[in-house]
Amino acid sequence: MDETELIARAQRGEVAAAAELLERHDLLVHRVCRRLLPAGEDVEAAAQETLVRALRSLPRFAGSGSFAGWLAAIATNYCRDRLRRRRRVPFQSLEAVAGDAPDPLAVIPAEAPSPERATMARQAVARLHRELAALPQRQKEVFSLRFFSGLDLEGIAHALGVDVGTVKTHLHRAVHRVRAAVEEAMP
Repeated sequence: MDETELIARAQRGEVAAAAELLERHDLLVHRVCRRLLPAGEDVEAAAQETLVRALRSLPRFAGSGSFAGWLAAIATNYCRDRLRRRRRVPFQSLEAVAGDAPDPLAVIPAEAPSPERATMARQAVARLHRELAALPQRQKEVFSLRFFSGLDLEGIAHALGVDVGTVKTHLHRAVHRVRAAVEEAMP
C-alpha cells in the first residue's frame, strides 16, 4: 500500500495503518535523534517520544510536504527541546557521530597503506567527527538531515520551518567548514 493511502487510513483512525506508517519511518526518526543528541542521551526514548507525538499529531498532517520531512521536524523539535531543558552544550562522541555508518578504515585495500598513512587517515576521520560535533546547532541539524537522513532541501526546510534559501546557506557553511577541516588534516 502506498504512503498516501496509509496516511489517509491512519488519519481515519485505523491503528494498523498508523503502526505500519510509523514503522516504515522508524529508522529515519532514530537517525535524526542519534545525530542531534549528545552521546549518553537515550536515543531510543527520544525516538519513541517522537513517534508518540507524531501519532497524536497525525490528524493535523496536511500533506503539504513529505511525511518523512514532517516526522523529521517533530524529531528535530523534540531533540532541541530536550537539549534546551538540559542546558548543556551538546557533545557527540566519535561513536555517536559515526552511528551506523561503516568505519572507513574497516575496509583495507589489497595494497595496505603504510602505518603512517593509516594513522593520518584515522586522524583525518577523527578531525571530521570533531568538526561535525562543533558545528553550530542549526548547521549540524541541516548537515545531519541532508547527509545522514537523506532528506532533500525542501524536506529539510519543512522539517526545520525555514526557507529553502536558509537551508542552502546553513548547508553551504557546514560543508565548507567540514571540508576545510578535512583538507587541513590531509597531507
